[in-house]
Amino acid sequence: MSQLVPSTVSNAVAEIFSQGDEVLTGQIADTNAAWLARAVTRLGFDVIHHSAVGDRLEPMVEQLRVIAGRSDLCIGTGGLGPTVDDLTAAAVATAFDRPLALDPVALEQVEAYFARRGHTMAEVNRKQAWLPSGSQRLDNHWGTAPGFLVRQERCLFVFLPGVPSEMQAMFTHGVEARIIESYRLQPPRVTVLRTFGLGESALQQKLEPLGLPPGVRLGFRAGVYQNEVKLSFPWDFPARESEALVARAAALIGDGVFAIGDVEAAEGSLAAVVGKCLAARGATLATAETFTAGQLAWLCRGQGCLLHSAVAPRSEPLFRLLGAEPGERFSDPQVDAVSLAGRLRSRCGADYALAILGSPTQDSVERLPPPATVAIALAGPLGSSVRALTLAGTAERRQMQAAAAALDDLRRHLMQESRCD
Repeated sequence: MSQLVPSTVSNAVAEIFSQGDEVLTGQIADTNAAWLARAVTRLGFDVIHHSAVGDRLEPMVEQLRVIAGRSDLCIGTGGLGPTVDDLTAAAVATAFDRPLALDPVALEQVEAYFARRGHTMAEVNRKQAWLPSGSQRLDNHWGTAPGFLVRQERCLFVFLPGVPSEMQAMFTHGVEARIIESYRLQPPRVTVLRTFGLGESALQQKLEPLGLPPGVRLGFRAGVYQNEVKLSFPWDFPARESEALVARAAALIGDGVFAIGDVEAAEGSLAAVVGKCLAARGATLATAETFTAGQLAWLCRGQGCLLHSAVAPRSEPLFRLLGAEPGERFSDPQVDAVSLAGRLRSRCGADYALAILGSPTQDSVERLPPPATVAIALAGPLGSSVRALTLAGTAERRQMQAAAAALDDLRRHLMQESRCD
């Protein structure tokens, strides 16, 4: 492998190359490009382009030649199958004057794949074993299409199947190690502050006094119910100074910060943070939902603190489930939410209960539905609280925002209890 790539690259740039009409025309979302971009960014590459070309040889050839002169690494996906529209190997052969040649080992692997499943390989599958001359085969232990890599001008090209499970497995269990061995990269250290209840403009305003040293970059990422602040530090930036800068940023933002960690930290989700707080207390949670259609329980999936969840399109079935008398009437959402949370906590024996009440809304083909107001109630050892929250956007967005708001109410309540301890 060492003869294919330079031993060191400064400011290495990478791009993702996707092949297929279904990607280009939007029939499928190009999740491969997003996954690969994250992967090579973690390794220290600067991703400068995403390219997509349909099932046409000449545009592919033209694009590959452009990439060869501007990038240090290109990872391509798709076009390695046996059919006439799978053109990646042929495009590489044409673009770089590398005639296709039969790889006997690749042919054996394709034949063995079918034999293990008790099938006879179709003759068209032989096409997958013809690789550009001078390339290196990448074994595919998860499917029929072998990948390959080839060096052209300044760029190392890596071509992988378009099936996401095959692509990810081949990258993780083979390609990534080759890249690490071949490039001396110094990836930046990125710290993410995850926040709730603050928009990007509000976050930027709060962080204006921060002051960034040379080489440190500040970025923002908006989500459905959370916004992230990213601080990117050069690899050699002093750890003590970076920690101090992160702490100052968190202090400027305030209680809106619910987690601090790296980009991929799963434990940094809002539900995980609340679950960890409850677990530390040995406490449990019960939830009741109408407006959110189970989104609150879904956010809490996998959290050991979730003792019970109840979901219904209206509040009456939930009250009946919790022992309401036949003659009881329910008309005030905030009053009802407090009552429901209290009954749920008592009935289930949970330490805390959350209730979200409101009339479900449906999206219209012509326009977004008007804003809706929901009631979010919390019941705990120290009593109950409730608030009204007005939400806009699609029905799914409202549901996710309301569910996350309920979790954040509990998070802030637990923080306040800790301050009072």
